[in-house]
Order: sequence, then C-alpha cells, then structure tokens
Amino acid sequence: MSMKDYIKDLTTYVTSTGFFDKIKVTAGKKDIVIEAMEREKEIILKGKFLSPLAELQGDFGLSNLNLLQTISSDNEFSMAESTVEIIYETRDNEKIPTELSYENRSKSYMRYRFMPKALVPVQPDYKEPKWDIVIKPTKANIQQFGWAANGLSTYEQYFIPVVKDNELRFFIGEDGGAAQRGGVVFATNITTPFSSGHKWKISLVQSLLKHAETTDCEMAFSTKGAIQITLNTGIAQWKYIIPAKIK
Repeated sequence: MSMKDYIKDLTTYVTSTGFFDKIKVTAGKKDIVIEAMEREKEIILKGKFLSPLAELQGDFGLSNLNLLQTISSDNEFSMAESTVEIIYETRDNEKIPTELSYENRSKSYMRYRFMPKALVPVQPDYKEPKWDIVIKPTKANIQQFGWAANGLSTYEQYFIPVVKDNELRFFIGEDGGAAQRGGVVFATNITTPFSSGHKWKISLVQSLLKHAETTDCEMAFSTKGAIQITLNTGIAQWKYIIPAKIK
C-alpha cells in the first residue's frame, strides 16, 4: 500500500461524509490512528490504517479537508507519474510532518499544510461498550431503510431499533402512535432481546450505510445508548460511534 492509497481511503470513507472539520493523526511505527468528532458531537470516529508507513511518522492534524478531497479527486491522482511526498521541518530538535506535497503527471501541483498537534482538538476517551447485537447489514435491508427514511424524514428525524418476533426492526415514528410513521425489518433471526429508551438520528446512520455498498460493513447496537458502524476497507478500519438521544 502507498501513501496515495491511504489518502484515497481517508477521503472516500471519512472526509467525504462532511461530518468533520478537523482530524487527529497519530502515526507511529506500529500503526496510524485517525480520530475525529462531528461538529455537534453526534458522531465519534475511531479509525486506523492496517499497516504503518515509513514515510509518515508523527502527530498532527488535518483541517481544510475540502482541499485534501480536491487532491484525491484529481483524475491523474492514481497514475504512477503523480507523486505524493510528506515534508518535514525540525523544531526544537524534533522532526515534525508539516505538509503534503502533491504533483501530478501534468506537473500541476498543490501543497497541503498540516495542523500543528498543539492545535488539534482533544479527542474523547471512548470506551467501547458491550454490544448486544452485531450484524452485517444486507444491501436489500439498507435500501428498505433508505426508502422508508426518505418518505418519513419530513415528519420524523429519528428511528428506534427494537427486536420483535426475532426481527430487528427500525421504527420511524412511535409504533402505534397517532402520527405519520413506519418501519422496516433490518435483520432477521435475532435471538437477543433489544429494547432501550433511546433513539438515533436517521440522517447520520443512513449517510454512513451508503458505504456498505462498496466495502465490508458491520453494525453493532448497545442498550447503553450507542450504535457503531464499522467499515473494513482492506486498507483501514473506520469505526463510527453514534451516541443515542433519549426518547
């Protein structure tokens, strides 16, 4: 894997969501950890690349993410003649990554500056809960959720997951309530009971589940009030934790 593969994975599955303004990068000899929090603190990202890169070492931040998106979307980005290089500076006897230098086959170039680690927002100390249900959502069930959400989101922003008759159902609007409402069967053969006093924002989950069509996706539910969507791309593992709202 190359630096370009890592940049493409990051921009495809993280920055393209539009959820984050700033990202923390901790690159060492064993791994590269990526952390971020959505602007309204509605999503926590805990990700890591599966292998380290010798040319990327140090702690820094990423901001101005639209520019990084622009670099990776160049139609010459994947060409062998196009190059990516990490530029370092020495400060107080410490070698610090400060910039990404990109030049394509046509000799067009961009310089993307990193954020100093002192300016990177502190990330939450997240302790993963015990998951009550873990599933791999199917394309068909994701499409059904999207269909119901598109129709009902004008009236209701949240959904409630409940296991009923061995089916994991997503109720949009209060089941049996006197209002516009509906629901979908999201998974079957679920033997673990699940019912909590929580609800989750439809738009956040729906946006992340779109990536399930292009990569391996796992979804976990906790009655403590969290849903986790994990994308395993073969290059990185991206864990999106979505805290619940109280019903």
